[in-house]
Amino acid sequence: MFKNILRILLLLLVTTGLSKLALSAFNPYLAAQLFSSEGAYSLWWGLRLDIVAATALATPIVLLLFVIHLLDGRPSRVKPLLFMAGLWLILTTTADAIYMLEAGRHITFEVFTGQGLEQGLIATALTTYISQTLAGLGLIVLLAVTTWLLPMNAPKHSLRYASANTRTRWPVAVGLLIAWLAITTTAVRGGWSDAPQSPMSAYKIGEPSQAALAWNAPYAISYYLAKGKKRAAQQLTPDPSKQDMALLAKHFASQQPLQMPTKQGNVLVVLLESWPAADLASYTQASSKIATPAVAPHFDDLRQQSLTTNALYADGYRTVEGMFATFCSYPNPIGGGVAGTQLQSANYRCLPRILKEQGFATHFIQGSGKGIVGSFAQSLGFTHSYGKSDYEFAGTENYWGYMDDDIYRFALDKLATADSPYLMTVNTGTTHDTYLPKETEYIFGKADRTALRRNVIHSADGALQRFLSKLPEVVTEPTLVVLMADHTAGIEPNGLDRNAIPFLMFATDGSLPLKTLPINAGQLDIAPTIIDWLGGNVPWFTGQSLLTQPYTGFAHYSDGQSVNWIENNRLVRFDVTTNDHTKCFQISDNGLALSPDNCANAHYGNMLERAQAYTRYTQSLLFAGKASEFAELLSETAAQ
Repeated sequence: MFKNILRILLLLLVTTGLSKLALSAFNPYLAAQLFSSEGAYSLWWGLRLDIVAATALATPIVLLLFVIHLLDGRPSRVKPLLFMAGLWLILTTTADAIYMLEAGRHITFEVFTGQGLEQGLIATALTTYISQTLAGLGLIVLLAVTTWLLPMNAPKHSLRYASANTRTRWPVAVGLLIAWLAITTTAVRGGWSDAPQSPMSAYKIGEPSQAALAWNAPYAISYYLAKGKKRAAQQLTPDPSKQDMALLAKHFASQQPLQMPTKQGNVLVVLLESWPAADLASYTQASSKIATPAVAPHFDDLRQQSLTTNALYADGYRTVEGMFATFCSYPNPIGGGVAGTQLQSANYRCLPRILKEQGFATHFIQGSGKGIVGSFAQSLGFTHSYGKSDYEFAGTENYWGYMDDDIYRFALDKLATADSPYLMTVNTGTTHDTYLPKETEYIFGKADRTALRRNVIHSADGALQRFLSKLPEVVTEPTLVVLMADHTAGIEPNGLDRNAIPFLMFATDGSLPLKTLPINAGQLDIAPTIIDWLGGNVPWFTGQSLLTQPYTGFAHYSDGQSVNWIENNRLVRFDVTTNDHTKCFQISDNGLALSPDNCANAHYGNMLERAQAYTRYTQSLLFAGKASEFAELLSETAAQ
């Protein structure tokens, strides 16, 4: 039985590997990489995903084989099922290869959006992609012949009617089956030291072009079929009209052409997990919301000595949503995020990837398991992604993983050895939980969620101060330091409290003005500001550099089907599916409270037009996988 299991596994593993090789060779973008050292490494790295596909498909065959051995039957009866498993591997790989050429990305949730188009898809494969189709058919014929000729050893004794001497084989067979199931589970999870892997784990290789080759289509398509349509991101907006395009072309007419960084400097971004501005005295000012003692006194003091804004608003409510808005300067899907959906595999040209292509070392550090956040960071261009399994020392942990002092300790070690120039992002973890090591640290008590939240922020603020005090020991080159929250959590939905986040930045070489800009900005402005400090410009970033004078940008976020658009001290809110139910508000001086206002005001009318046009256009590009063509298409419109 062991030999039969081994033959089944090897046949499926060879089938998925050979299919990947054959179909990749017909892709001009992958073929050049295929026959290089990087290609060999990509294939080797992707072997773990190939094993997932092979073991998962082999499991029902092995179960049937076990029953056949139990009944003293013929093992060759599993061959039809074995052929069907191999056929699935070839068909899905072929379909994905064709889709990759057609759409520029691998199949994920598109397994649902293509329903009802099967005849058209087959016709396209048989006409436009005849080489890939013939290659797939050739592989199927080879599979059929190999399966037919595959030797399968029959049991010498029936386990049911075995004699007393041979009946000892029963526990051996059961043990073999249990071992197989354990191996399969471990393979699908990708081990036991971190979160279970998904098809997007291919991006953990650190380079999107290599991830495209490491990708395993059978696993991805099977995974998303199992996950269901409910996990797919849905475009809620119509495509932009000619009037929308003309309006946006005029609004973004001053956008400068692409300019790569010219300054030699490093960038350090610290994502303050879940910090809300509403808890900080420097934002609430004279408001009655101020806690005593101050929740984050060190951040408040530093903010008075840094470049900051009156307010900064998060574009989402999860770490991956904050990352996408911050590093890509692009809005998230309405009411959701990019990570873990069909949108993640699109070709994004975000800040990490741009800097990496210019020779920057890119690192992403967190204290929890790498999971979806770590793989998403790498899909955006971070070469190195570190999680709690990479820490080589014991530290204090909460429910999620390491707490901030240890995360900063790990970050300082990496900073000390990092090659310049670099972009390093640190995602903190203390505020992921309400746990603190010592009872005396709960200085706000434990009466309610607000008190618990403020306790951990206060603790995280102390860890941040200790980290920044040690930073000069490891940072010697000019470095831009950006401190900001990725989103908020556990905050009441009053006014803008759920979206207002703390933010400041300073340069170690003193090249930034130290003042509070009297503007309400958004996460979309962070990447343009960083690239501006480095002496560059990226026209497809939809935010605006905070160093631009005068600032004419905006902040944007969605909540369900509702989009909120902020300019200066005004906010307009509308439903993207109906474009009605519009509400207008004045924003208080501290950027938190909202006061209802009359939408008949001309300012709101102009804001609404811009907001609706921008939302339709950016969502259309996002779902078409063309986010980086934002400025190019507007330039074409302006030229017409």
